[in-house]
Amino acid sequence: MTSVPFRIMVALAARGDEQSVIKQAVLYTEKFSAQLTAIHVNQPALSQPKGAIGQKVTEEDIRGRFIEYGYIHIVEDVKIIVEYDESISKIINKYADNINLVILGHRKQTTFNSRIMDSIDEGISNLLSCPVLVVQKK
Repeated sequence: MTSVPFRIMVALAARGDEQSVIKQAVLYTEKFSAQLTAIHVNQPALSQPKGAIGQKVTEEDIRGRFIEYGYIHIVEDVKIIVEYDESISKIINKYADNINLVILGHRKQTTFNSRIMDSIDEGISNLLSCPVLVVQKK
């Protein structure tokens, strides 16, 4: 009987503040001898945060983050998915069917924003049926 490998997905915004998120993804991948998938969703210009208009993240950008943060030893084994859609949650949910753990980064919101809207990571975790690890970004 063949065992199914443990599968981890790390969702990245690729804004340069996700070293702690990638660190946890690599740590859990190595601890569980898991398959790691990194996913990023490029959004239409009107859905992007202020100052990010026109920036499209590529697979090479994602690989570059792993290398920049010192994880060159794992980068060739990481499956990378880059999609284009308005809904980050919907795309991550689409790929999370056979995933055992999803790792997300979280940036603290201002008090005002936290009272009027959910964070993206909260929207994602509400959709998924697998466990979600939320890592504080620095």
